[in-house]
Amino acid sequence: MHHNGQQVMPMLRTLSRFALPLSLALAAPALGCSGGATTSEPPVTAETATTRAPVAQGAHGVVKLAGDALGDVPLTASQRAAIEKLAADTEARHAPVRAAHRDLALAVAAQVQVGQIDRAALQPKIDALVAALRATQPADRASLEQLHEILTHDQRVAFVDALKARIHHKVGDPKAKHPLAQWAADLQLSDDQKTQIKTALRQRFQAMRQRAAAGEHAGAPWAEARERGHKMLDAFEQDRFVMDEVAPAQDLSQKAVHGADHMLGMIETVLPILTPEQRATAAQKLRDRADAAGGELPGTMP
Repeated sequence: MHHNGQQVMPMLRTLSRFALPLSLALAAPALGCSGGATTSEPPVTAETATTRAPVAQGAHGVVKLAGDALGDVPLTASQRAAIEKLAADTEARHAPVRAAHRDLALAVAAQVQVGQIDRAALQPKIDALVAALRATQPADRASLEQLHEILTHDQRVAFVDALKARIHHKVGDPKAKHPLAQWAADLQLSDDQKTQIKTALRQRFQAMRQRAAAGEHAGAPWAEARERGHKMLDAFEQDRFVMDEVAPAQDLSQKAVHGADHMLGMIETVLPILTPEQRATAAQKLRDRADAAGGELPGTMP
């Protein structure tokens, strides 16, 4: 059960994990002259001809989302080949991350079903996820810089616009069913349960804001991530894009602990309100999500 910002920013902050390194340089279009007085359009060759079609369709999560967005960008054959190869490399590099996410998701699902969250028992799963993310972080950050290099300015703008549009369609469409409403329907919550959950979550969020204002807590994890994501996307359109300048590397251990604490805290808030049958349904939804999306749980991605 998540705020829209929670749905948007995990995808924005994990955008830096979409590895698309530059392996084929873009050919600069030549300008031809006619009669020495006027310029003509450069001839279209096999190297300069562009097509629009999604890439990385065998990928998962944000890699596939970015591949879909690149489908709105006219790419040369060499660009497309490089992106397809390197997206496949990304999938291979992130296999341990997906496995760690899945293990954590399944462990949480088992605890949801019995109605009790045991954070100590989950900690090894969280540590394994942090280790997997830490192993990919340097290459992921370098890869986004290399994607910036492989695309021209106009292509970068088109990519960012397409990515934002897809994110909006996925989680920001006012006609789309809110995640909370979907969970309520799937769990067949009563009106009384809906009221209890809404009140409990509101109180939790208010307490988090108060603690953040007092400097006792970092606040909701999506707040910083939202600002970081917007800054990164805006910078990606510019001619200069250096990750260390735009979004300095973060302590993955601290971010994972904060994200997991927030996620588990919400689950702990809701669990006492659910019946055993509803907990079983919620656990199965988490298992299905783990199988369909590589196990990613909102709030655990640094």
